[in-house]
Amino acid sequence: MWPGSNVPMGPPPMGPGPPGGPGPSWGPAPPIRPSAGWYALPIILVVVAAIGFFALVAFLWDDSETADGSSSSGDPVAGVTIDLSRGFGYFLYVRTGGSSPFACSVKVGDRSGPIQLTRKNSWSASDHPSYRYTASFEAPVSGAALLTCRGTDGPILVTPDDTVHGYLGLGLLAAVGSGVIAVIAFTVTAVRRSGAKRRAAAAVFPVDSPPYRY
Repeated sequence: MWPGSNVPMGPPPMGPGPPGGPGPSWGPAPPIRPSAGWYALPIILVVVAAIGFFALVAFLWDDSETADGSSSSGDPVAGVTIDLSRGFGYFLYVRTGGSSPFACSVKVGDRSGPIQLTRKNSWSASDHPSYRYTASFEAPVSGAALLTCRGTDGPILVTPDDTVHGYLGLGLLAAVGSGVIAVIAFTVTAVRRSGAKRRAAAAVFPVDSPPYRY
């Protein structure tokens, strides 16, 4: 036989692999949840709250200015002089323990006429020492007017309806509440995304996998 005729055919045998077994198997990184788009939620909340509050202020600005007007008191028979704004509401008070008027009228210059007494916005009528709320009315005219009432004894007090201040306060609370929710939403999103990034990094580069050795 010719020398070398028994040379084995085929690929050479593979040597032993690197100590410690095969290297780590790296897979695709898991998606980051929640997505970065969730950061838009707190921004939208803040923008909507700001726009809503300033729109409310603009809408109620004139009423707020009128509500800051002065009050007047005096004898119901002789009349109480007060500056009225047509279409705006006013609160009528009588002495604590006194009777409520059954009719009132307003006189501006040579014109005079009765006004309708209601209980509109009575829930927001402020407390005044020695007086109690008794009725509400809407001003039929604008300007300095003389208000007279019948059926009550003792002085009466007339104040602008300041319910608008309560609405503005509620609007401010709603805007602040939306801002707090926005901060919480931003914080939760940031914390959850940070945790998701750490888990993704651990999945791609396992900490406990042995390094390659050559």
